[in-house]
Amino acid sequence: MTRAAQGLRAWLLQRFTALYLAAFLVYAVARLLLTPPAGHGQWLAWMGQPLTGVATTLFVAALALHAWVGIRDVLIDYVHAVWLRLSLMAAVALLLLGSGLWVMRALLLAALRAAQVGA
Repeated sequence: MTRAAQGLRAWLLQRFTALYLAAFLVYAVARLLLTPPAGHGQWLAWMGQPLTGVATTLFVAALALHAWVGIRDVLIDYVHAVWLRLSLMAAVALLLLGSGLWVMRALLLAALRAAQVGA
């Protein structure tokens, strides 16, 4: 893949993930303002719904991808020592992966608890 094609791919990923992030945030804020959960049980029930879980999972994945592309581009452009650039990119990748897995675990636990409460 040429350098120009890589730049276009990164640019498109940034735009598409930004669109999803903005749309999800508008939905989530509107939902929480219009029908705020009265307590932990209602919050758990909302987060335990399959559509909400999938949308939130996609939000976390889009956020991680958006952050990765942006930080990767900054590191490529401004960190000239290859060993340092690769080390920083590996650290960022591990941080984003770990954060994403932690959120996925929280969402899965919310879904399981919502299913237990509903059963």
